[in-house]
Amino acid sequence: MKVCVIGSGICGIAAVRELQRHLPAGSLHWLSEDPEAGGLWSSSSRRSRVYDALYLNTSRERSAFTGSPIRAEAPVQYLHHSRYAAYLEEVAAECDGAERHWECRVTSVDRHPDGGWLVRWVGPDGAASEAEFDAVVDATGHNGEPRGPQVPVAADPVYAYAHSSAYRNPEPYRGKHVLVVGNGASAVDIACDLVAVAAGVGISIRTPKWHLPKAILGKPIDHSSDGRLQHAPLVGGLAARVAESVVRRLVGSYAAYGLPKPGKPLSASTPVLSDHFLSHLSHGRLHVYGRVAALEQEAVQFADGTAEKFDAVIAATGFSESSPHLPADAQRVLREDRLGLALEVPGCGGLFLMNRFRCGEAAVRCAEPQAAAVARALSRPRSGTGMPPGVPAPSGAGSRVTAHTLEKVYEAYR
Repeated sequence: MKVCVIGSGICGIAAVRELQRHLPAGSLHWLSEDPEAGGLWSSSSRRSRVYDALYLNTSRERSAFTGSPIRAEAPVQYLHHSRYAAYLEEVAAECDGAERHWECRVTSVDRHPDGGWLVRWVGPDGAASEAEFDAVVDATGHNGEPRGPQVPVAADPVYAYAHSSAYRNPEPYRGKHVLVVGNGASAVDIACDLVAVAAGVGISIRTPKWHLPKAILGKPIDHSSDGRLQHAPLVGGLAARVAESVVRRLVGSYAAYGLPKPGKPLSASTPVLSDHFLSHLSHGRLHVYGRVAALEQEAVQFADGTAEKFDAVIAATGFSESSPHLPADAQRVLREDRLGLALEVPGCGGLFLMNRFRCGEAAVRCAEPQAAAVARALSRPRSGTGMPPGVPAPSGAGSRVTAHTLEKVYEAYR
């Protein structure tokens, strides 16, 4: 069997690490458009999302691949993005069981008339190449293209307007009044980073969320009770309510910080981790605004009817799926949200898509169960599909999935 893995981020590394253990020498090929491993964490990647002040929100223990611990001084729990990218490169370098085709942009993945898949790519010299494979594992993920806020946006605003994917450091915003649109990890991180140099920083919140510190009583929150304060969907209702009570006692009322109350219980939410956000709010260094209704030419219009002028607006509003190299059938499945937790595309036997849902914890923890499930599916006779189509996301967790969930789901298909 000849298998192709596309992508050199965390999921791509996980796939190659696992598959090289099961496939004979010479049968595994690894394609990546990047010169180095790391994907979103690598500053050299076209899809890089890193900025100077970015640190992991998950502890180094939980962010490491099985059997490859992250070495750092004992007090260091949260790595700078450059250190984590170096770690990912080290792990990828140990994957010597695959033939690499790097700095190669995949242009298409199509069914081969004789069965299997035909993968075409363009190399660093511009030369086109192609090869046939029995199976393809696409690990390029779902964070494809920057997505702006779903509101009217003026074509030529007088203020600077950018997506958070373009943010690198606060210097361009020195002395300016800045609004960050969003309430996720990147929005909170960037807003806190701007405080040191901007004349004023606001954060526009559409969906209220739980905000937690990275550590409680000196212990990383993803270590506490096996991460249960951060990953409440893993525990029963009573334990989840206890965890929520603990959080309320530790951080107090969100109203005291000017934050709206979370609309969902902690057990059904994706908390935002920051050791600085609540402190900046309580010191008046950050200001909370409501939902944006429109980004007009001269001012930002808010849903409550008020408007305010800013020197710059940064949209930390996420990313959209973008996989133009995949066959039309696979793109349709993704658009219609029919893949669920299944990895093998319905109707496209031998085509596996990793990282197409939102992981609720360290990405490595979700990548390894996916890689193991793909390896098991490929080890079966290909008379039928290796995995059932459209396994739905678990109820009660929304779009957020944990390693525990994946292990339970994929256990059924051993």
